[in-house]
Amino acid sequence: MEDASADTEMTPRPTKRRLVHSDLDPPEHFQSPSSSRSNASSELESHHSGRLSPTKQLAALEDREDPIVYYDFATTKARVPDDVQNLRVAAQSLSDGVGILGCTNDEMAHLTEVAGGLDIGERSRFTYPWVNDIGKRRKIGRTPSLAEVQRLVAAAVTCEEGRSHEGTWNEEVHLAALRAALASSAYAESLAVRSAKTAAIDPKSLASEALPKRVVDYAIVLIPDEMISRAWKKLRPLQGAGIKSWNHTTTNDLRSTPIASNIETKAPNKSWTDGKAQLAIWTAALHKRLSMLQQPGHVPDRIPAMPLLIAQGHEWHLLIVSCQPQASDDAAGSETIIWQKIDMGSLPSYMS
Repeated sequence: MEDASADTEMTPRPTKRRLVHSDLDPPEHFQSPSSSRSNASSELESHHSGRLSPTKQLAALEDREDPIVYYDFATTKARVPDDVQNLRVAAQSLSDGVGILGCTNDEMAHLTEVAGGLDIGERSRFTYPWVNDIGKRRKIGRTPSLAEVQRLVAAAVTCEEGRSHEGTWNEEVHLAALRAALASSAYAESLAVRSAKTAAIDPKSLASEALPKRVVDYAIVLIPDEMISRAWKKLRPLQGAGIKSWNHTTTNDLRSTPIASNIETKAPNKSWTDGKAQLAIWTAALHKRLSMLQQPGHVPDRIPAMPLLIAQGHEWHLLIVSCQPQASDDAAGSETIIWQKIDMGSLPSYMS
């Protein structure tokens, strides 16, 4: 049984919204909300006093002039963009175990010998012909050692058997897995994991709705290189916030490092679907901030697809976020689509 103190470490439900009247930024940065958007916002607001279920809150987001929607990849309501498809195919290949090992014959023989202590179900997966592909694996990074993976599996099993609360899962399993993945990545020098547990959308005009401070748990960020550092010097402060930020938050840990991916984590007995509306608003605010970085007077580039990771206990899932023109002929503007979902693997499995 989880004690009461554990609840304080869970992602909280939205608190009752306070209406904040702030100065709007110039038209080229922020547009004034229309009456229909206000209606959708008032629908969302009622959720904070308990009158809207998570399902109805999502429906309210879909009804906006600039909708935020969740779609399955098989939907006929919108075309899946090429960059989303490319990211999906690459992720699915990894999920299927294609080329996740990059071992020479001698290394493979040693790994098979060391893996002899695993149960037969796991041990047999090392023999699949599509698993070992040196060229493919080395493009994405080194193969983690079996000892590294064993430590993660043991931590996950301990949390599961001990019915650990979300905070323990975060520190012992989820954060450890993210750091191990980055350490073995070909992009280890360019990426980092940052906590987003205290991050809030700032300025509030980037969001259609007030959110609790803790919406996502972690973010994968770009470590500033020379080009990003030069651009940072020229970046103007966010109007309405008063300080610079690449992102939709001015939290010190995140403002100077562009977010590449957001990660939401949950303990096994907690459903992430109740937080889908929060995630939708959070990711849409990030897209809105990124659109503000476009050069004035230039034809705006489409914001590239971005991955969104969900870790629920052992299980890891990938969603992909895109911002694209609305499919309806009589609708103007864009919509934020969260494409769901690819099952990336489970920590008790050594080959996921």
